[in-house]
Amino acid sequence: MISNNMISKLKVILQLPLFAMKGKTNVGICPVCEHITLFVEKTEWLRDHYFCIFCWSVPRQRALIKVLQAEFPNWRKLQIYESSPCGASSRKLKNECKKYLPSQYYPDLQPGTYKHGFRCENLEKLTFTDGSFDLVVTQDVFEHVLHPAQAFREIARTLKPGGAHVFTVPLYRGQETVIRAGGETNEIIYFKEPMYHGNPVDKKGSLVVTDWGDDIFDFIYANSGMTTEIMTFHDKSLGLEAEFLDVLVSRK
Repeated sequence: MISNNMISKLKVILQLPLFAMKGKTNVGICPVCEHITLFVEKTEWLRDHYFCIFCWSVPRQRALIKVLQAEFPNWRKLQIYESSPCGASSRKLKNECKKYLPSQYYPDLQPGTYKHGFRCENLEKLTFTDGSFDLVVTQDVFEHVLHPAQAFREIARTLKPGGAHVFTVPLYRGQETVIRAGGETNEIIYFKEPMYHGNPVDKKGSLVVTDWGDDIFDFIYANSGMTTEIMTFHDKSLGLEAEFLDVLVSRK
């Protein structure tokens, strides 16, 4: 059976001449698959719809891999943990890093157990021992975490000295953080109209809890002791052009 995802990709391939005529394609080198490729702008929302036709990565995934290559060139030899992996960048980590460990959160499973090849972990209460990892990776996860202070503390706890949390999150520059929802998993309190993003393990999607602003750096330091820097790229030759194209690196 052909999946909806495959059908969507086939449609893009078949419409390549039309995208090219509209100036919605450009040749470049993809940081994820490392091929000379054609980048295609399927819609105006580039963050989710500006594809490499070989690996189907999107800009934030390419930006994350570029940061790993630049800041941690030996990442393939490191102990890497990724929470809620999805997409081409996660596939690259899995295929090229022997010490890569992915997890998803399954509310009905005991943490530390496995389902469909993924370990069940809750970022707010990780089961790993102190100093387990060189790098922790999260991609568009922290806008969905109900208790982010606990999650940042847990990541810091499980990182080795000198380790880092490398992550993407929609970051609203020039604004303060807005809390959209709170409470517990079984009793959510909504402060803003509920908004959901896609979730690879839950068809209902993931509730957006936080719209992060400029104060995220102080928040991370106050709750984990980690210092954070931000890296942003705009280079269409690498397929790096989109909204919210930030990669944050918090170091222990």
